[in-house]
Amino acid sequence: MKRVVLVGFVAVVFLMGLWLAAPSMAAEPVVKWKVQTPWPKALWQHKTAEIWAQDVGKISGGRMKIDLFATDEIVPAFEVFNAVQRGTLDAGHTWAGYVIGKYPAATLFAATPAFFDLVGYWTWMQAGGGKELWQETYGNALKVFPAGMLWAEGGGWANKKIEKLSDFKGLKYRTVLIWGQILSEVGASVVTLPAGEIVPSLQRGTLDAAEFSTPVTDLPLGFHEVSKFWYFPGLHQIAGFLELLVNNKKWDELPADLKEVVKAACDTQMARALTQWLFEDAKAVDKIAKEKKVTILRFPKEMQQDVLERFVKKYDAQTDKMFQKTWQSQKAFMKIYNPYMKLQSVDASVDIK
Repeated sequence: MKRVVLVGFVAVVFLMGLWLAAPSMAAEPVVKWKVQTPWPKALWQHKTAEIWAQDVGKISGGRMKIDLFATDEIVPAFEVFNAVQRGTLDAGHTWAGYVIGKYPAATLFAATPAFFDLVGYWTWMQAGGGKELWQETYGNALKVFPAGMLWAEGGGWANKKIEKLSDFKGLKYRTVLIWGQILSEVGASVVTLPAGEIVPSLQRGTLDAAEFSTPVTDLPLGFHEVSKFWYFPGLHQIAGFLELLVNNKKWDELPADLKEVVKAACDTQMARALTQWLFEDAKAVDKIAKEKKVTILRFPKEMQQDVLERFVKKYDAQTDKMFQKTWQSQKAFMKIYNPYMKLQSVDASVDIK
């Protein structure tokens, strides 16, 4: 009898041990990634990364956690790509425009002039082969995913009337990418400055005009306090993409379902971050219009046509093979997309009172 009781006691202790051990045996370790943006925390570009990081945690049910850092907290803004590639960062939530020196085709993923609209750019990326071409551009350096979208930038801030491209002649102008090349060719003195240096330079007069980003991004920097005119449309960059860069080793180590979580969180940015960002941009323009501190103007139609034709010539003349492969893809898409959108365009408007 004693033996039976002893055996029974041992069995109970053994089962209790299994029960107590079960949670630790079943619990999966939380995957943690160290991710940095090239942006200050106050900018919408960084807020987009915050939304992405939160979504990764929610969609994964807490199995994956993103430790997100702002510019310079681990590496300088322009070093995010290299830091991800060598493994200093597990991933980077950044912008392709920072690596065009090494990858000229990155221009076509960073932003688009007003060749097609925001929806068209998004459609080309998601359904027209853009994502695959982006990865092909970077090759085996790292993994890349579209991870957010930028609405149109403003056309620029200035203290001089600009009604045609020749009015840029002699202006000290801050901009980037191919728009800077075009303005240099018409006689502007183009410089590239980081966000924090632009407004002080306008204030000191070492800059005459500048463009940086979308309205809600520009306003906290104080452009409206040092400029007389704000121009639209931002036809030099009617839309843009943010990118998630992932270290190859970290991506390979990730379980298949968490890979899908990362990609799903990137895709949701198009709905969650973009719509909120767009609404904030609209409110920012409305605020400035009501304050009347700055005169809001539109570039004339003839100037807009001139700008876009110059962009096409620049793109057609690029010699980089990957640039041309991607540009041909965009042109083939636009030949189908743009005529259809013209059919759907409405020649009427509603006066909202």
